[in-house]
Parts: sequence; structure tokens; C-alpha cells
Amino acid sequence: MFIYMAAVHSNGYKHTKRYENLNERERGVVNTLPHLLESYHYIHKESYVQAIREIGDKIFLDSGAFSAYTLGVDLKVKDYCDYIHRNKDILRVDDGTIMASVLDGIGDAQLTYENQLEMESYGVRPLPCFHAGEDERYLEWYVQNYDYITLGGMVGSSTKQLMVWLDRMWDKYLTDGSGNPRIKVHGFGITAIPLMERYPWWSCDSSSWIQSAAFGSVITPDYGPLSVSEKSPSRHDAGQHVGNLAPLANEKVLTMFEDQGFNYKRLSEIYESRAVYNLWAFGEINKVMDRDNPNRFKCEQQELF
Repeated sequence: MFIYMAAVHSNGYKHTKRYENLNERERGVVNTLPHLLESYHYIHKESYVQAIREIGDKIFLDSGAFSAYTLGVDLKVKDYCDYIHRNKDILRVDDGTIMASVLDGIGDAQLTYENQLEMESYGVRPLPCFHAGEDERYLEWYVQNYDYITLGGMVGSSTKQLMVWLDRMWDKYLTDGSGNPRIKVHGFGITAIPLMERYPWWSCDSSSWIQSAAFGSVITPDYGPLSVSEKSPSRHDAGQHVGNLAPLANEKVLTMFEDQGFNYKRLSEIYESRAVYNLWAFGEINKVMDRDNPNRFKCEQQELF
């Protein structure tokens, strides 16, 4: 599975003063990230395109339709397709497939389907997107006609809620009788690691790296989320912050950060340092998932009909 880190460029971690404030170890992490996802809604400006081109990164392009919708911005299919044609050199290609998602119609499965066909009429074959709660006949059609699709509309739902829906989708449509995936599937906005581990995704993306940093935490490969910020309210609660762990546990965690090449003082004081740590950590978590998880899914409770 490939875990794409969302919005690294649009958050300034590849250029701008934010990058300049990173230390050598942190810059090394940012400069070697293998899988990046960006939103057309945010990086359609030429300044972003030129920065990505100069650095030499290849990105998975999301339309950003949901963000645009929430801000009242109307994205046009023709403009999106023109952008893709002009900037193919900065887009990632997976086995001949250009990694660009359809301009989805928020809350409108038919519009998403129509946009898919319109984009294809302009010479762009995007990855189709099926959203949680939509008529499953659309998913059936995508599975029959494409070898790489995306699942969206999952932001805002709890892990438990998503697991119920995803179990059904993977069991009924996305895997065969042996639990092997029928096609490649990308999960948009998967923030919970248990959801990454449970299903045979080909790829997914997450912005948890920056969200966790904003809340004063780092996501460690060994221990999960740890609160480290010197401004975090949890620093006053015993056992809830690295700074107030029992002495032996504290020493173990600090040694871990040192062995990983990160400075605890920077992690506790600098938001950007925590964010970069999380970017690195997701890469390590990805390696463990690829090593330990079988690429298959078997629903624990089969549907009767």
C-alpha cells in the first residue's frame, strides 16, 4: 500500500520560509517523501506548479471539490482538464494511469458520473470516485469499467461508522470470494491507522501528519500518538504527556527520538518539527503495514442477501 501525504506543498513544507526553518534532519525527510497528494483547488496557481516542477516532485492530484464546495468556489471541468493537460509532467503515473481524480459532484453521484465522462471527452481519464452513502449501482459500474478507483466522502465519520460501510463495500464489491481485491482502490482522507490496516487498499492519503502536530502530538511508529508540545494542556496530567511520564518511560521515549534522529526540544517547541516527524513516521508505519498485513479482506460477518 502507498500512503500519500496530503498537502505538503500547499502547507509550505517544500518551499517558503517554513522549509527554511527546518533543520538538516527535517529537510532530509521532506526532500525524500515518496508519495505526495495535492488538491487542484489549492495548487492551481502557477507559483505552486513552478515550485513543484523545479523540485521535481510527482503528485497525485485531487480535484479539491469538497474544499471548493465548502468555500463556495465553483470548479469547472474544462478548466480542470486543461490544467491536467498543461501540467502532466508534475503528475504521478501508476502503471500508465495518470494519478488525477475526477472532479466530483459533492452530494451528487450522477454529477460525479457525468463529470467522469465529460473529462474523458476532453482526453483525460481520471480515477472515478464513489462516496459513502451513494447509490451502490455507481460503484458496481466503476468496478466493472475501471481498474483503479477512489472512495471518498469519509471525512467526518467515526472509525466505527466507516468500518461498517467499508466492510460492506469491500466484501460485496471490491474483493473476490477469497478476499483478494478485484481492482486498485484509493481511500481519500483516511486518518485512522486501523482503517488503513483492515482493508487491501492500493493507496490512501492522510492529512493526520499536520492535524496531529497542530494539537501538539507526534504519531510514533512504536507507541502511537504522544503529546509533546510544551503548550499542551496534557502536560499537567500525569502519564498524558512525554514530559510527565514515569522516569523510565520518559527516558525510553527520549532515547527513541534521539535514535530516530529527532530533537525532543524542537518537537516540544516547534510545530513544523512535529509535522515533519509525523511525515517520517507515516513512512515507517507504511513499511510495517506492507510487511505484516496480507493484501486481502475477509468480512467477519457475511450478509444474508
